[in-house]
Amino acid sequence: MARNNPKRKGSGKKKYTILVDGETEIWYFQMMKQHETLPVDIKPDLPAKKKLKDQYEEVLEYARHSDKVIWMLDFDTLIKEESETKAKGKSKIQEFKGYVSKLKKFDNVVVLVNTPCLEYWYLLHFTETGKYFPNCESVVKELKKQDCLKDYKKTQSYYKNKNNDIYKRL
Repeated sequence: MARNNPKRKGSGKKKYTILVDGETEIWYFQMMKQHETLPVDIKPDLPAKKKLKDQYEEVLEYARHSDKVIWMLDFDTLIKEESETKAKGKSKIQEFKGYVSKLKKFDNVVVLVNTPCLEYWYLLHFTETGKYFPNCESVVKELKKQDCLKDYKKTQSYYKNKNNDIYKRL
């Protein structure tokens, strides 16, 4: 019987892989790695806009070589793709649900969906809210109301600036 989570041979250290769909997630996890000693690979190293199917196939590939794979997506991206492909009759949300269903058989894969985006998770560090945000821009607007993130920007220069260390702020 084939195993869905084969044990890797080697040093005995566990390998964790986080696959993300955007640059802000990579920048955040890079900051985290500067402060924490964790056996985590963040993929892709240089994010390229990949189709949902490509991301799913990448998750499957890493599932064979990692002890734990975390696939992190922003739901607003799925909604945007859904509206763009609706005319073609292809539902990105249904496609995603199918991939999630298939991944349930892997005990080393976790799917995390930020609704609508990673910045909502940032916001929850400062305020308790169940408010619906239709897109990331609305979350960022709310996030900028917080004293320590008034200057927040979704840019690499913001994340990489030592004075803006978002990991420390959170």
